[in-house]
Amino acid sequence: MHVRAASTVVGEISRHWSRISPHSIALEDGSATLTYLQLRERVDGLAAQLVRKGIRPGNVVSALLPNSCDCIVAVLAAARAGATFCPLNPRFTARELVRLMRVAKPRAVLVDCDRHPALSDPALLELCREGLIVQLDADEASPIVPLPSVDPADFFSLMFTSGTTGEPKGALATHAARMTWISSGISEYGVTRDDFYLSAMPLVHSAGLTLALIHLEAGARVRIMPRFDAKAFLRLISDQKITSALAVPTMLAMLLTELDDGCGKYELSSLRRLITCGAPLSQTTKSAVLKGLSSRLYDFYGSTESNSMTVLRPSDQLRKPRSVGKPFPGVTIRISGPSGEALPSQQVGEIWSCNPSTMSRYLDAPEATAAAFSGQWYRTGDLGYLDDEGYLHLAGRAQEMIISGGMNIYPSEIESVLMEHPDVRDCAVVGMADETWGQLVKAYIAPRGEARPTLGEMQAHCKRQLADFKKPRQIEIVTEIPRNAGGKVVKSALTNASAHPA
Repeated sequence: MHVRAASTVVGEISRHWSRISPHSIALEDGSATLTYLQLRERVDGLAAQLVRKGIRPGNVVSALLPNSCDCIVAVLAAARAGATFCPLNPRFTARELVRLMRVAKPRAVLVDCDRHPALSDPALLELCREGLIVQLDADEASPIVPLPSVDPADFFSLMFTSGTTGEPKGALATHAARMTWISSGISEYGVTRDDFYLSAMPLVHSAGLTLALIHLEAGARVRIMPRFDAKAFLRLISDQKITSALAVPTMLAMLLTELDDGCGKYELSSLRRLITCGAPLSQTTKSAVLKGLSSRLYDFYGSTESNSMTVLRPSDQLRKPRSVGKPFPGVTIRISGPSGEALPSQQVGEIWSCNPSTMSRYLDAPEATAAAFSGQWYRTGDLGYLDDEGYLHLAGRAQEMIISGGMNIYPSEIESVLMEHPDVRDCAVVGMADETWGQLVKAYIAPRGEARPTLGEMQAHCKRQLADFKKPRQIEIVTEIPRNAGGKVVKSALTNASAHPA
């Protein structure tokens, strides 16, 4: 096996393999295929185009692209040009995109030939400076221009997360931070150039993107799915002998359902590594995955800000079924009390991590940055405890974020949209448990006057302003939304008799 030194910046990924194994396939998405040499040429060409258009080191470059080879090219080209890459979710509406772009202030937005319909929105166009909507497949000559030198300490990515207020916060992470995660991932998961990775997670998400980059850095072959489909996912593993894949618990539940319906028509013995993340995996699902999909299951815990923190390895899946594992190489986890004191094992407190792949700061949010760190420690906002063997166990979320199908959903964003409906006087949004999705959105609505809004009406109202996965899947009409003396919603009261159902 060819062993090499790791890249030091993200833009260097694939360059080594373009020299060592230029004609090996790097990327394919069902419509396009790129060898490692072709990937390098596409990346260098787009990076030169960005520089020629005035992109300078430190500028933010966004991409509004579906899962595709083009999306990876855009990421690597932005990094090669010294820009800070900020992915935009193509499932978002114009309203949601405007909200993020007002914070990110991208100098350029990369699109494909099927330009996103939101780009016709006047408010969005106003944020995209003239001439800086860059179409990736445009037949535009890019003369050779010198590309800037990129330092590991420069910012690579601006990934959006959110706090308890639901306001978007951009987490800035350096090349060094992302390459630490990539190098650790190669080592932890044992990825080699012989692997064939199936990428079905959205590439706009940190985990989906980084797992693809981990495999490219190792010289492996990456097959990108434009969108997840359980039958197609299993068929690709079976027919193309996929060896490695990432799937959140919702995807795993759908895969298990298809396996039950498929009557043994899928051959999955080639799959030697299955990685999951994004939400706790139920014991029922875990047992079925180990039996029906792969016994080599890795379950990692992390966040947009701190990336991978712990991993539950295959040998521990049944021995520690409720744990999220031990720290990644180079990561230290501690459980802290209300005053920041370290708590002993078995005692629940806030999970803090010291992790070289953690973000540096939030964009233009010094107060939020200060609140997120205590010296070298990043405060996750999650609650948990360490057992006597040093395995981390989650005990709940300190914040109210809903995780549905691996997607982060912030109640305040949905509440603000619902409050715009004329029949809604007051409302509160919570997550409700669901075996398939982990959680689904539930809205409690106090109607205005004699109105009785229906689920269909609320979903139609939300559809115009929110991505589909954020719309309520259940509503409950109540006479009042319980609030404390400070005017804040007491959401715990919504699940018991004090919610006053109408």
